[in-house]
Amino acid sequence: MQRPQRIRVKNESGKLQSLPEGKEYFQDLGGAGDILFLGLGPNPCQAIELFSEEEKIHYIECPDFENQIPTRQNISNKVTRINPDEFDALPEKNFRLILYSPNKRLFPSFWEPIISKLALQKTTFFSKNKSKTVWIPGTDNSLLVPELSRAFTGADFTYRVIAPDAMQRDLLSLLNQERPEIVFSINFNGLDNSGETYFMLREAGVKVVVWMVDNPFHIISGIKSEYWKEVPTLVTDDWFIKPLKDLGAQKVSHLPLATDPEFFHPDVPAYTGLENRTVFAGRSSFPKKDTFFAGCTFSEQDEQAAILAIENGIKPDFEWWAKRDELTSFWPKKDVRDTGFKTEQSGKIWRTRALLNAGTNLTIFGDQGWNELLTNPDLRPPIDYFMVLPAVYANAAITLNMTSPLLPNGLTQRNFDVWSAGGFLLTDYTPGLSIFPADLVAECSFSTPDDLHGLCEKFHANPRLRKALSKNWQKVILKDHTYKHRVINILDFIN
Repeated sequence: MQRPQRIRVKNESGKLQSLPEGKEYFQDLGGAGDILFLGLGPNPCQAIELFSEEEKIHYIECPDFENQIPTRQNISNKVTRINPDEFDALPEKNFRLILYSPNKRLFPSFWEPIISKLALQKTTFFSKNKSKTVWIPGTDNSLLVPELSRAFTGADFTYRVIAPDAMQRDLLSLLNQERPEIVFSINFNGLDNSGETYFMLREAGVKVVVWMVDNPFHIISGIKSEYWKEVPTLVTDDWFIKPLKDLGAQKVSHLPLATDPEFFHPDVPAYTGLENRTVFAGRSSFPKKDTFFAGCTFSEQDEQAAILAIENGIKPDFEWWAKRDELTSFWPKKDVRDTGFKTEQSGKIWRTRALLNAGTNLTIFGDQGWNELLTNPDLRPPIDYFMVLPAVYANAAITLNMTSPLLPNGLTQRNFDVWSAGGFLLTDYTPGLSIFPADLVAECSFSTPDDLHGLCEKFHANPRLRKALSKNWQKVILKDHTYKHRVINILDFIN
């Protein structure tokens, strides 16, 4: 027996989606009084009959949904339609809220603000005054959480680190305990893909800001709601500002990484045996890479194109691959991940070639993947970022940095931490280095992996020059590029 064909509509991302029918798709959100349907689904008459015992029924409908459903004219005139633009003017009254649950996936940018407003009306939240508190979704050891927590404390904020799943699951309970001034998210951590958490916080009067420290299009590739365009956003790589704005992002600005000199300073215990070594501390590839790039390919032709570009003095970064792939849309389709995978694979070639040109006194702190890329490397286990890495930076003769090509104008923590620790850094050049004095950048950067051999020999032979440059760099970093400076920038951005 053939199943009846379901009605399909285009969701807010422009993708066709089937509309299920039945009582199980209507979620009772609680409340007492007249029924207020948050969407009537594909069969309005059937939806109303499910609750026929009620005398008064109201409904709100998303216009983009309504325009695609031909059965609108069959709605009983006993049912009162509330126009979306009338919602804010409704007198505060009790409703029993019934949600057509697929709406949260179909048109989240329309429904989540309405659901958030109704949910908050049921709480005592608005009686609470704001506290000078910042919530940071993550754990105490999550990316940048320790540094930002300390920096916000230095700006007279209290901070609270909240597990991302608790942020989404228990937000109403958390808001009833405390009304923070800011929620500061790294890479949309703690914010769900439909926008429910963001709209709830916005409705509560909490300032939300996201700092995307990785490739922004990889981060938002899993978000199907357009809500991300409303979120005030900072990026570590200013190359992404224009394409994000072209997609509709309303407020985007550049915020580079920085350092925390409480962790990275010269007065750390000695790490012996590195005085004449060139050091690289880093992974051969990022965690869960295979899962993230599942289904993506890097052909032999792609590999040869990347190698040829490098041999011609070009770094095949994300911008280069986007042009080569003729990538026309960075979002909402996931085509961007195919381009990103090629970029990541090119980065592996770039890093490997740089390390092959670093000389024979090279030490790598990293994973076993380097054994597959290099012949008999002096490979040592990964080291703790806060407890051991500062000592490695402070005691190595030279530390190397190769920036991920996923960030065309990006920088890494090494561009700040090594100098802050009193070490010496050689880095591949990116336009992001323009935030530093040009003369210092020229001394300590290389344009191609082949340039690195002569540069390493030069500085191994001249420790006095290394020390002088290190002192000059350290002054620059401590003057303008700590996380205390970045928090000042963040507060200026959101005010």
